[in-house]
Amino acid sequence: TFVSSRCAPRRAGPLCAMEKPPPPVKTSSPPTTRPKPPKPGPNQLMPKGRNVAERMFSAGGISQMRLYEGDQARLVAAVARHLQALREIPDFLPYLHVDVDAVREGPSAVCDGLGVFATRDLKPHEIVTLYPATNEVSLRAARDDDSAPASVWRSETYREPKPDYAMFNGSTTWGSAALRLEADPTLPIQPGFLGHLVNDACEPPSDATDIERAMRYLAKTTNETNCHAVPFPSGVVAIATSKEVRAGEELLMTYSFAYSGDFMAGILADLARRKQMLTNAFATEMKVASVKMEQLTTESLKIHAKAELLSRELLVDVADDN
Repeated sequence: TFVSSRCAPRRAGPLCAMEKPPPPVKTSSPPTTRPKPPKPGPNQLMPKGRNVAERMFSAGGISQMRLYEGDQARLVAAVARHLQALREIPDFLPYLHVDVDAVREGPSAVCDGLGVFATRDLKPHEIVTLYPATNEVSLRAARDDDSAPASVWRSETYREPKPDYAMFNGSTTWGSAALRLEADPTLPIQPGFLGHLVNDACEPPSDATDIERAMRYLAKTTNETNCHAVPFPSGVVAIATSKEVRAGEELLMTYSFAYSGDFMAGILADLARRKQMLTNAFATEMKVASVKMEQLTTESLKIHAKAELLSRELLVDVADDN
């Protein structure tokens, strides 16, 4: 199901990397191409023989490809079909190196809701589950353009936005484009797709004036997490272990400061506070945490290179330019 607009959530949702969430999306006009390059004219016909996913991968990513009219919507449709196919054919998950039986859901030890727990001892960089996109998939290729609308896919069971259960795919293939997956926690839990139930080590701060609280959060979420998000170029977001995890231990990851829209809005609105955060020890700690996360993600993608390549092929298979 496709809609021409999306509701701007109060929270931007967890990110795969430490970056600010995209600004609210304008929805007064249908999806269109980026300002650059220009829309194709009579002499700029779309290439024949290759679908939109093939063209994106061939160009080296969405920021390097020429976006023709409708390409953004085609990419969203392809990602949605790709993720839906994986849910419908879970026997395929082992080929993406996902061990469905490695984790289970259960009452969380860090919050009042559910969490994800290891069913056996896990080694670093094991892919244990995927992040489901059971509610919505959205993409805005021109992320730096506040007036650019997003293309959105919504499931047949869609009722309302679930901003607290959202994840951005931070793969370099998508560049600065906002590829956002949103799960519906009210749907039945499916093994292999428990990513939306993985909790942060502690609640992200929401008060931008409380720098000490933000520093405590950064230290805890950097040192006490044991898993991380692995963004595949196909749009899949996998959850992999960052260190050894014992059977029965709860999986915890960092959702970063961008999880709280109030916190990010407060930081961005106050120049003096933003400078303070970027010129003291807090900035150093943020850099260390960011580098650590980047290193973990890079190593996981290297270890699971075959699965990553296969995911690209799967996206190409379901992409359609018609």
